[in-house]
Amino acid sequence: MAFLPNDLHPGLEAYFKEHGLKTPTLIQKRVIPEILNRKSVIVLSETGSGKTLSYVLPIASRLKEIEDKGRKNELRGAPYALIVAPTRELASQIHGVFKGVSHHLKLRVRDLTGGDTHAKMKSVASGSYEVLIATPSRIKSAIKKKELNLGQLKYVVFDEADQLFDMGFKKDLDFMIEYFDMNMTQFSFITATLPTEVEEYIVEKFVDIDFVKLAADGSHAPQSRIETYNVKVAPAEKDMVVRMFLEKQAQGRGIIFTNQRNQAEDLFKYLSEKMPKLRLKLLHGDLEKKDREAAIKAFIDKKAQVLVATDVAARGIDIQDLVWVLNYGLPKTAIYYLHRCGRVARGGNKGIVYNLVAGHDSKMIAQINEAIKNQKHLNLDSIPEEKMKAEKKVVKKVAPPKKPAAFRGKTQDAPPKRNRGIKRR
Repeated sequence: MAFLPNDLHPGLEAYFKEHGLKTPTLIQKRVIPEILNRKSVIVLSETGSGKTLSYVLPIASRLKEIEDKGRKNELRGAPYALIVAPTRELASQIHGVFKGVSHHLKLRVRDLTGGDTHAKMKSVASGSYEVLIATPSRIKSAIKKKELNLGQLKYVVFDEADQLFDMGFKKDLDFMIEYFDMNMTQFSFITATLPTEVEEYIVEKFVDIDFVKLAADGSHAPQSRIETYNVKVAPAEKDMVVRMFLEKQAQGRGIIFTNQRNQAEDLFKYLSEKMPKLRLKLLHGDLEKKDREAAIKAFIDKKAQVLVATDVAARGIDIQDLVWVLNYGLPKTAIYYLHRCGRVARGGNKGIVYNLVAGHDSKMIAQINEAIKNQKHLNLDSIPEEKMKAEKKVVKKVAPPKKPAAFRGKTQDAPPKRNRGIKRR
């Protein structure tokens, strides 16, 4: 079993062969032995670095060992392991990874998120299983309704921990923590960034837990794997510039991030009308669950080339061949910028980020660059710090529309040096 330590359960060898896993990532090499040795960990590593398997493999291995010793979990609604995820999309992704591993180890895995049917919630309450993946609000609700018992937890993982705080789940976390047995449970905080408030919360709430802090070392990289380009625009130019980008510059598949649902819907409608042959999908939080899942599945299955989305897609979508991200507008917080950018350059690939920058974005640029500087493990370009001023003159409508200066030239891999609209660091 060459992939990882011999302490892992031998039943995982079939999983490694099935997925062609021969060499662990750097963060997996560091994290897996610590969890196997029953250490609580804080894992700080960029998206796409293999963080999910870094905790799934050792936890699944230890749970199978418990079962091999004749201690199969028979207690209803009382898992051995709880994985807390901020969004339904991320919970679904983690569930898929755990199910793939459990197929070979014969572990029972359940998920519980907002929008689930009454029948599914009842099955979680009445069934016995080893692993539960759930969102904070559903965990809190299930505890209150006595559908979930945390009394025999051995492992708790907070995946994308910074996002849990960003999305306002602090009260839900405070509630569930009261049900943890700090002496019996091993904790893991998994995150791409570690804001000060998150670290302070961990220290305050888990005062008796001796955490091992593990951060991926990206300092050896000769250059950033995520290149950044800025396009100076006036707000009224954005739709047209996006269209020109897709027609003349974009190569491969990508995501266009907007800050609001109405922006996503309006842009989706505009592109659908102007570019009817473009394989395009829309994703935002107010869509029905089935529509959100269908949009994500179509994009993952390569039935769509471009996804227009709000930040609901900034987490939980793991697509190895995603080439670019275009920020229709800079997000309102630096954390969201980092996670939008984290959709590209996964699995060691390169990626490109394009920002449509308006004159009012200078303050946000400073906050984003400070966040990038504080997360030294991220191979991400900062945004050029000179003051960005939007063009005062709005490009006039012409038929066919004139190609904006920002996208004159060859390909995204070699943007022309004479383009004044693009700032490259």
